[in-house]
Amino acid sequence: MEGLVEIAATEEGEISRKDAKAQRNERRVLIIWVGDHEVLTMKRLLRLTARALLLPLLLFLGLWAYSRSGDSFSYVGSQVRSGKAPSLVLPNDQGGTFDLAKQRGEIVLVYFGYTHCPDVCPATLNLLDSVSKLLGADRRRVEQVFVTLDPGRDTPELLRAYLSNFDPAPMGLTGSPDAVAVAARAWDVIWRPAEGGVFIDHTSFVTLVGPDGRERLRYGFSQLGNAAAVARDIKHILYEE
Repeated sequence: MEGLVEIAATEEGEISRKDAKAQRNERRVLIIWVGDHEVLTMKRLLRLTARALLLPLLLFLGLWAYSRSGDSFSYVGSQVRSGKAPSLVLPNDQGGTFDLAKQRGEIVLVYFGYTHCPDVCPATLNLLDSVSKLLGADRRRVEQVFVTLDPGRDTPELLRAYLSNFDPAPMGLTGSPDAVAVAARAWDVIWRPAEGGVFIDHTSFVTLVGPDGRERLRYGFSQLGNAAAVARDIKHILYEE
C-alpha cells in the first residue's frame, strides 16, 4: 500500500491528486475486504476440516460404547439391564430349599403361575418343553423353576404332581403367602385373585437368569412361540465368552 501511486490520470489526461487519493482509498477498501474474505475462508476451511475429523471420531466412539454396553447378539427375548437377579429362596417340591444364588454355571428359567391356571400357565410350560427339545445335551444346563402364586392350594405334593406332566419337569417352589408375595414383587410380577379366588389374574413371562447370576432376558408368550430362536438365545448365553 505504501508503494501505491499517489496520482491517477483523468479522461483528459490531467493529473489529479484528488482522484488519486480516492483511488488509493478504493484500493485500501478492496484490500481490506479481500483480507477479511481470506480470513473467513480459512475459518470455513478449519471448520470443515474439524467436522471431517469429528464425524469418524464420533462414529468410532459410538461403536466402542455400544460394544461395551452389552451383547450385540440379536436376541428374541427382551433384554434386561438390571444386573444381578433378585433373590429367590423358597421351599421346593422335593422337601428341600431352592436358592437361586447357588445355581451358578447354568441357566435358570423362572416363571410365576399356579396349578389351577386354566390356560396361560400350562401353555407356557408346553412352549418351554418345545424349547428344551431343541437344546439337545445342553438341556442339562438349564433349570426351569415354577413359583406358585397360590401357596394356599399349591402344596409341594400338588406342585410335584402337576409339574410331572411336563418334560423336563420344572422345579416347583412354594412358601408362606408373605414369602411368595415378596418374591413375586421382586421379580416384577403383578397378580390378584379373580372370580372369588378361584383363579388368579397375573402377568405371564419367563425370566432367563444367566450362568453368572445376572437377569438377562424376559420372554412373553408370543416370544416363547419361536422355540428355535429361544433355544438360540440360551445356547448363545451358555457359550458366550
